[in-house]
Amino acid sequence: MNPTFGQPSARQKDVTATRAIPGHLRDDSPSFPIGEPMEMPRRTALGAAALAGAAIALPRTPASAQPDALIFPASPVSKAARELLDTAVGPAVRNHSIRGFLFARAVAGAHGLRPGADYDEEVMYLICALHDISLGDMANGRQRFEMDSADFAAEFLERNGVTDSRVETVWDAIAGHTSGFSDSPVYRRRRPAEIWIAVEGIGIDIGGGPTDLPPGYADLVHAAYPRLGGTRALTTIMEDQVLADPRKAFPSSLATEIVRQRHPEVSYPTWDEIIDSSGWKD
Repeated sequence: MNPTFGQPSARQKDVTATRAIPGHLRDDSPSFPIGEPMEMPRRTALGAAALAGAAIALPRTPASAQPDALIFPASPVSKAARELLDTAVGPAVRNHSIRGFLFARAVAGAHGLRPGADYDEEVMYLICALHDISLGDMANGRQRFEMDSADFAAEFLERNGVTDSRVETVWDAIAGHTSGFSDSPVYRRRRPAEIWIAVEGIGIDIGGGPTDLPPGYADLVHAAYPRLGGTRALTTIMEDQVLADPRKAFPSSLATEIVRQRHPEVSYPTWDEIIDSSGWKD
């Protein structure tokens, strides 16, 4: 997706959009894309404040049941996902994705949910393993990172013989994992449990702590999969991707909000500019 907007207001700095390769910027400050009609499907039009809050949303009840330690699904597609994770992203992203799964399984246990009976553990693993796959070069495209990851994950599953509703579940979970959708009780009632379980596990690794998990479990997981910079390392990757290619700066997305906060000198679209770019002339 390539969101575009109207001309910046006089209050904003007039700078030119940068098309630098990843990790490098031109001397002139980048701006977000302007001057073309905007495309914003309803399912991805989210408020910046709500999104930023959802990105660090945590379960209120600490996990209380000790899950199976460091055991992963052993199906062919799960093994293929792990091999992909080991090669397509850096160690910090890989470890975050694996910790997200292990923490999610602890969350499920705390809720009394049983793998195979109450949720599909393999699908939950695939969600966690692939949710940030676009933070590596292989899957980094021109959309917001959540969408790039979701699209790549769906295509990966299809190439590995998964073509049923599991693809839709994985796509939905990854595309919306920073949206806060899975906090809704109606969403949880109507969508597969593995979605919200995975998102809670990922959320614990982003902004939680040891008290959200069984005693000693965080130490066990981190001994095998250290943080390597943790959330700050992931944040820097998202930031660099948007600065290198402003087309990834979807309005109110998590990565866009990060850049807005860290780079006030960068021109970004306002809501009034979005309205001004409309053909309705409201």
